[in-house]
Parts: sequence; C-alpha cells; structure tokens
Amino acid sequence: MFRSFLRRHRPRRTRRPLALALPVSLVAAVVGGSVVGGVVIGDAPPAHAATLASTPHYNLSLALQQSLFFYDAEKSGPARTLGRQPLEWRGDSEPSDSAVPLKPIKDWEGTNLSAAFIAANKTVLDPDGDGIVDLSGGFHDAGDHVKFGLPQAYAAGTIAWGMLEFPEAFVATKSWDHSMEEMRWFTDYFLRSLFTDKAGNVVAFNYQVGDGSVDHAYWGSPELQDPKLYKRPAYFATSETPASDQTASHAAAFAMMSMLTKEADPAYAARCLAAAKALYAFSVEHRGLGYSGGFYGSSFDEDEMSWGAAWLFKATGDRKYLNDILAIDDKGTYTGYLKTLIGNSTNTWVNIWVHSWDTKWGGVFSVLDPIVTADTQLPAKVRKDVHFWDKWQVEYWSHTPRDDKSDTTYLATSPGGFAYLNGWGSARYNTAAQLEALAYRKHFPDDPSSAAFTDWAMGQMNYIMGDNPLSRSFIVGFGSDVPGVGDLVGGTAKAARHPHHAAAHGSTTNNQDDPAENAHTLWGGLVGGPGMKDEHVDIVSDYVYNEVAVDYNAAMVGALAGLWTYYGAGQRNEVFTPPKEPEKIDFFPYAKMVQATSRASQISVTINNFANRPPHYQRDLSARYFFDISELHKRGQTIADVSTEIYYDAGAANRNQPAKVSKPVRWGGENSCVHYVTIDWSGTDVVGASELQFGLIAAQSTDYKTYWDASNDFSYAGLTDGTYAKALDPNIPVYQGGKLYYGKEPRTDLNDTCGGTPPDGPDTGTPTLTAQYARSAQSSSERIANEIQVTNTGTSVADLSQITVRYWFTSEPTTTLTYACDYAPVNCANVTGKIVAVAPPVTGADRYVELGFAGKAGKLYPGAATGPIQSRIQADQGATFDQSNDYSYPAKSTGLADTTTITVYYKGTLVYGTPPKA
Repeated sequence: MFRSFLRRHRPRRTRRPLALALPVSLVAAVVGGSVVGGVVIGDAPPAHAATLASTPHYNLSLALQQSLFFYDAEKSGPARTLGRQPLEWRGDSEPSDSAVPLKPIKDWEGTNLSAAFIAANKTVLDPDGDGIVDLSGGFHDAGDHVKFGLPQAYAAGTIAWGMLEFPEAFVATKSWDHSMEEMRWFTDYFLRSLFTDKAGNVVAFNYQVGDGSVDHAYWGSPELQDPKLYKRPAYFATSETPASDQTASHAAAFAMMSMLTKEADPAYAARCLAAAKALYAFSVEHRGLGYSGGFYGSSFDEDEMSWGAAWLFKATGDRKYLNDILAIDDKGTYTGYLKTLIGNSTNTWVNIWVHSWDTKWGGVFSVLDPIVTADTQLPAKVRKDVHFWDKWQVEYWSHTPRDDKSDTTYLATSPGGFAYLNGWGSARYNTAAQLEALAYRKHFPDDPSSAAFTDWAMGQMNYIMGDNPLSRSFIVGFGSDVPGVGDLVGGTAKAARHPHHAAAHGSTTNNQDDPAENAHTLWGGLVGGPGMKDEHVDIVSDYVYNEVAVDYNAAMVGALAGLWTYYGAGQRNEVFTPPKEPEKIDFFPYAKMVQATSRASQISVTINNFANRPPHYQRDLSARYFFDISELHKRGQTIADVSTEIYYDAGAANRNQPAKVSKPVRWGGENSCVHYVTIDWSGTDVVGASELQFGLIAAQSTDYKTYWDASNDFSYAGLTDGTYAKALDPNIPVYQGGKLYYGKEPRTDLNDTCGGTPPDGPDTGTPTLTAQYARSAQSSSERIANEIQVTNTGTSVADLSQITVRYWFTSEPTTTLTYACDYAPVNCANVTGKIVAVAPPVTGADRYVELGFAGKAGKLYPGAATGPIQSRIQADQGATFDQSNDYSYPAKSTGLADTTTITVYYKGTLVYGTPPKA
C-alpha cells in the first residue's frame, strides 16, 4: 500500500497590528458610513443587518457541558491510563514527551537549552541524572499535536476566568467537576514544566513541545504518530532565552488555579500560587519574546505581563502587581505596562481587538475594571480610563449607544447580524466579546447598558448555535441532526460535521480527504465560524472556516456559563455524556483475485485495522485462505505439490515489518481435500489497510501439465467478480490473538476423497481412451511426420506403460524405415516406437508404427492427455512417400482432432479406433 502524504498548510496566526487600536480622534476623520478594517463608522449607531433574538433558542446547559468535552479530545499524554479520558476514541499519546532528551536541539530532537546552560543547571533540570526531562501532559493546540505555549496558557486562564465569574452556573449544570478536571490537566502539566532552584527561583520553564514545521506533515491520530518520524523538541524560557510573553501568561493561569482550589485543595493552591509568583518575577527580570517557529508569534509582552499581574493581585491583594500595570507619573502619563499603548496624557486610545491568545488587553481591562472602580487609592484618572476602555469595547462590539453621542465607531456585522472581527476564527473572537459583555453585567448590574450588552451576547450565541442564514450550528455535536442529542439541542439547525481535526477525522493514510466522513464526533468543538457574508465551508481541509483549537473554545465556555446565569432559567438541564459510538467490525479483510490459471492463484488480501476507540496498532492479526485440492488429487498429486510465494507486502515495504504465509494445513477430517494457509501479521504494526499479495502454486503433474482449479476453493467465492475488493470478505476469516474475530470457516466434518494415497495404485477398470492427430509442418514426400496425442476421457486411471498406439500407412520405399521421436511432453526418453510389417497387407496399410510408453511415463489420469507426441518416419536418402493412400492419414487435418483411423490399445486390447480391413 502506498501512503498519500498531504501536508497540512497552516500559516502563522497573525497577531493583530497595534495600529488597529485606533484613537477616537483618528476615527472622526474618516468618512461616515464606511467600513475600515472591520470598523463601522457613521453619524449614528448603525443597526444590525439582522435582529438576533435576546432569548435563548438553544439549550445553554447542553452546550456548556459539550464545550468541555472538546478539551478531553485535546489531551496529550497518558490520560486514558490515568483514568482521566472520558472519550472512548482518545487514548494515550506522545509517550516520548515523558522522556525528552536533555540536550541542545539537533535534527529536531532535544531542547533549545545550550550545552553550557544544561551543565550549569544539571541538578535542577535533571536531579536523577537520567538525561531526560518529563514534559508529558498538557493539550494539543488544534487539529495538530503541538503543545503551543501562548494559546494553551490563554485557554487555561480564560476557562478559569469564566469559572471564577460564574461558578454557580458550572455547579448547576454539573460542569464544575469537569471544568476542574480540565484545569488540573493544564496546571499539572505547567507544574511539570517548571524548574526551580531550592529557593523557589525559576531556572527554566518549558512552554512548547513539538514544532509545527515537523508536526504539520502528519495528518492522523496522535496515538499513532511515530516519534521517530515526527520528533518533538522542547522550548524553554531561561535567562539565556527569555520568553516573558509565555511565562507571564502561564503565571496568570497558575494564579487563577490557586483561587479555584484554595478551599478544596489548599496544598495544591499553595503550589500554584508559588509558581505564579515565581514565574511572574522571572518574567519581570527576563523580558523577551519566546520562540514561535512561525506560529503564534507575539509582537510584545506588555499585555501578557498585565494579564499575569492582574490575576496575581486578585490572588494576593498585593498592590505592587496593580502598580506594575497602572503606574503613572506626576504628569498623568502611564509608566507601567500601559505605556506601550498610551504614550502621553492626552492620548485617547481605544481598544477594538478583543481578548485573545495574542492580545489580552480586552481581558485585562475587563478584569481590572471592577477592581479599580472601587479602589479609592488609585488616581481618579486611572479609575476613569480603565472603566472607559472596558465599557467602550463592549459597546463597540454590541452597537449599544454610548453616552458620548459623537463617538460612532462600531464593529462591522454580517448581513445575518454576526459581529465580525477577523476571518480566521471569527467565532472565537465573537464569544470572547460575549464573555466580556457578561462579565460587565455581573460587576456593573446598575449600568443601564448592562442588560443590552448581554442581550446582544445572547443573540450572538443564538447565531453561533444556528440562528443564521445557513441554519448551521458552529458547535460540533450540537445540532438537531446529531444522534443521541438532537432532541435536547432545540431548534432545527444542523451541526458542522467536518472540523479540521486530525484525531476526530481518523485518517490512516495521512490524507485530509480520506475518509470522506469524520470517524468521530468532536463534541463541543467550536469551528472557526462564518465569513463576513455569513458564508461557511464545512470540510476538513478548510482550516480557516473549520479549524478548532484550545483558544477557540476557551471564551465560549465562560460565555455559555454567563448566558445560562442570565437566560437559562426554565431550560432543560440534563447531564450530558457523549453517546457511545455504534458497534462496528474493527478488523476485516478485503480481497481480490489478481490472476487465476491452471498453474496458480495470485490473491491480494488486505487486512484492515480500523479499531479507533482508541486508535492503536494491532499486533496479533492473521487471516486464513481456504482452498480445495481435489482436482490435484485426481491426478495423483498431494498437498506437497502446492507451494506459496509472496509477491507484495505493504508492511514490509512501508514499515519493514513483513507478514508471513504459512505452509498449507489440512482442514477437517483425515480425508478432507480442503486446506488453508495462514497469512500472519503477528508482531507487525497493522493500522488502517495493509495489503499482501501471494500465490498458491501447483507443481506439474507427471504429464508435465498443471491442474490447479481455483473455482472450487472456499475462499474464492466473490473474488472473480471483484465483490470483495472493497467490501468485507466473509470467506477469508480474520483472527485476533489466534481466535476467530470475523468471517466464517468451512465445515469441520469434511471427509471426502483426498485421504491416504492418491489414486496411482492398481487400475480401477478399463480406461476410456481416444487419439488425436495433427499433421506436422515437417511432413513431406521425404518423410512422414505428425503429432499424435492420447487422452483419457473416462474416470479410470490408465497406466501409460500399458497403452500402445498404431498409425497405419503404406510404404512406397522398399528400403529400411526408421522411427524417431522429436518431442513429447512426457519426454521422448519415455516414448518407444517400432515399425511393424502387415502381412498380408490390408487396405491402406502394409505397415504400422506402434507407439508405446516406458514405466517412467507415469499415469494418465481422467481428463488428462499425453500432449502431442511429435513423430517422424524416415527412409534412406532419396526415397519418397505418398501419404494420400495411407489408412491413418486424414488429408484435411489442420490441428489436433479425434482420428478413429488411429487405433489405441490398453493391455493389448483395442479400446479406440477401427483397424483397416483385409
């Protein structure tokens, strides 16, 4: 089998340019009513192209529960072994992450640490001295299997944010424990990635395992990804290689986890808080941007630094963290992290980009706003600015009229009413804006705009769930057409079915087009979303419209919890568990007859392993091909006359793991004609389809002919017309671990004609024999040359040594005649010929040549023939013959044909033909 390699092309996810954060003063100069980079500008708040309902049309509890199962699909490491994988189709993956070589990267293997750094910090990095680091766990990024730092830390922090804002919704929908499981999988991995000295100071922090440049050449299940072919280097933040964008973002996630576990698990909370403090301090001391490899590149780190500091303040109450963000000088100019946005006291900057993996300002202001508004220790300017920035963005997204009627800058919407920021992952940005709107209402319930903000959010979520021109749910598994949940969803929208996700797709050929339908449902996965004109393409290969990722779902989790808080009363609130996938046959054969002749059968058998719950290599498969040798036995042959030969083996060609074909074995009773060969893949890594072509070859019989006949073979049925070339073949049974798994076997009470010695003993009666004649091209007036063949047309075996044949002729030459055998299939050495005079002569003959056979010529079995024996009768030089008056000469003969003027005798008794009369 040849594998089709289709490289996944995923350009880097571009960070939004800072210039898109437009000052209001600049916006005012643009002509009203136009759209600039997603910004709608006009003289008044523009109406949505379509009005979206502010009451829930779909089940919010179900969507929230499903959204968390997406993260189970993204788990890397030994989740199934540890009992922390609820999805039946996901198993352990990337075992090599638990043993990353502690050495500088070479050929995509190792770490970005220098040899000098490793040597200097050996006791911290490798205390047991085994030369490896354990970086197992964490989450795959998207449909690929790299563990990227920025989106992973963003996802952990954003999920935690939603939990901290709306804990009652998680508890009421039975989602709290599940969300805590996902958070624990995040932070357990983060803790494993953190290396500190005895004083608790950070020495190194791993923020990425794998590399898109290598990983994206593979499209298949992570359980099957070969670490030797797709190596997974690790990237660390150190004093030599700073990555404060990475470390500060992870510090935020640790701080939030400490808050989530403070009561239930104080010891774990303390570990997380210590890690948060240490990572943030390390970030402050070692500023710089981490490795991206062309994916998830960061433009600056001030937003991540602010995100980390904001959550550390909430976790500790230490005002130094607030000051790092919001510090201003005596002129009112920001000197903290905000100075990267606001360079002077007159700047009227506003933020149009929403909270996301690379730009967290929207989240920063949303978190800071309720803190600083009530904090009288902060300057009034700071309190006013933060509240303005927070509210302005939600107004911008929701088209809610502002107090300042002169500000008419709003985000563009699609004709269907969808708030659209960017084409790549439009739904993720939309749900992040929803989360900001819902957080605003929670903290500022008395603001007249609050209800309008969340009504807008509810309408946007209705759109995502199916209230759109396509009637499509952009949440995988959340649709009226999804078995097991359709009646719970609400509405008639159908769910996106083909997310750009290798594990859910389940290809075994490294091809995004194979299979045509995804093998599994990616429960709760938020696909990229619609375009500006409400368009969407639901195919696996479209990574713009249909990609899924850990950062896509993160804000949706919190938004659904907030929406359930304000709009979920009275909705059905049932516990969701992914329905079991339908039972199927995992191991089965396809087969075809490549060629069937009287000499051999050339058969192609393709073993299939589509066990994908979870996917794995199967190493104990075999199959049997059953065949019948009765046609050989009738001609004196045994199973020893059947051999096998392998012509093509996909396992050997692709994986250097050859299959084996056994010697034939009798099946059934001691007289059974049925035998089988075992095609054995045990010890080889079978996954998907693996073809093997082999031959069953019959030796020549004693007459130098072959008599193989495939038509009576048990496993031949359906092969001649191609029935089983692409369908399960029940007549070639498959065995797992030596036990029958699929298919059927022949009866075991067979006891027919093939027992003991083949029928080559004493004759069983007088055989029925015929003679065929053909004129030879060598025949001329100088010689008589012809071809004579004897055929056994009866049911008894004939001993060739008891057969004689007479060809009757007249001899014009009076000299001595000689006989010669020029060629015989049974070998001329086994053919005798003598010329006998007929006295007195008879009509048409005064002589005959009598052909006989030596004992070594063997037997002539029913249906068999001797083959044409080329004979020649020659006189002395110059003598001539006239065959026209010869009794046995058929003048019109052009090819072998029955000729009754040639007589055949068995044990001296005439059995065929008519001798000439006197």
